[in-house]
Amino acid sequence: MREPFKVAVVGPGGLGSCSIRELSRLPETRLVGVLAYSPQKNGADAGELAGIGTLGVKATTSFDEFVKIDCDCVLYTARDFGDFRADKEILALLESGRNVVTPLPYHFLKARGEEVQARFEAAARKGGSTLHGTGITPGFFNERLAMTMTGLSNDIQQISMQEFFNAELLADSLQTLQLLGFGSPKEAVANNPVMGSFAENYLKQPILYAAEKLGIKVERIERTSQVRTAPAAIKTPHMTIETGTVALVSYAWTAYTDTGKPFYRTEVFWYMGEAMKPKEATANDFWTVAIEGRPSIRVSVEGMGSLAKHLVIDATRDPAPAGYIMTVVAMVQAIPRVVAAPPGLMLPAMPEVHWKPDMRLT
Repeated sequence: MREPFKVAVVGPGGLGSCSIRELSRLPETRLVGVLAYSPQKNGADAGELAGIGTLGVKATTSFDEFVKIDCDCVLYTARDFGDFRADKEILALLESGRNVVTPLPYHFLKARGEEVQARFEAAARKGGSTLHGTGITPGFFNERLAMTMTGLSNDIQQISMQEFFNAELLADSLQTLQLLGFGSPKEAVANNPVMGSFAENYLKQPILYAAEKLGIKVERIERTSQVRTAPAAIKTPHMTIETGTVALVSYAWTAYTDTGKPFYRTEVFWYMGEAMKPKEATANDFWTVAIEGRPSIRVSVEGMGSLAKHLVIDATRDPAPAGYIMTVVAMVQAIPRVVAAPPGLMLPAMPEVHWKPDMRLT
């Protein structure tokens, strides 16, 4: 049996703290370093930051110090500002020989242009390292589950994915909630393109990845949005949504083929509290993937703290939404493959059997 994988974490926030907790539980992994950004976290014990007691691993706010840590892999969970400012640090980590796994939008860099893709490939070759993006909440549903489901249907007309997330569960994330538009007047959110562009960074990449792998030519991707207001005041641990202000935000991205037909649609619903939960959702973390074809297929996925105990969150073990934990687990499970992979960009793995419009295509 090999020694545990030595893993370092960037950004001990919501996802980073969840990563620290998960890594500390597994005998196959050993936490060896943490890069933080808040001055008060410098020198703090990683376990204390994650709320699980002392682990004996101190966080540092010095990137130069962090990049010297001997590790097999870095889980990069720094806060995403929607402007790809993480490029600089991820490139530096790759050039230094550190393998990187991240939920940030780095799972199909070709979508950002061949020049961007080439820059990351060059950094990985220089350091003999590998970059793998697993996507957020996680990207599993678009890149893997939907692709697997195509192997059960012929004459596919459309693929769609929906995500439903109770934003009330976002711990210590007032700034993120406000960025999403919660608690704002409806007009202010409808006219603010920031959040839509932020989410688009994540959700266009898997659409374009799927289209390329399935052999579909995408002509354009259109974004639409909707918001719903609170019929009565909603009080949460982090903020109060006043009556008549935004309590649900939804975006959809639809990819059209060169024939003008809508082929791939991804839709997200972020809502505040049980009163605003869409009727389609049966859990706070809920996803659907549907294939319109011959036959048509639909799969629903619920994320909970415990199905057996009917717990939304088992706060004694994981003070994080189930979607956060799933995102982290997708990263952790990728570590062995990333470490063993040749230098470069490791794309999400396609299932061995999947649909293509022309079965002769390979």
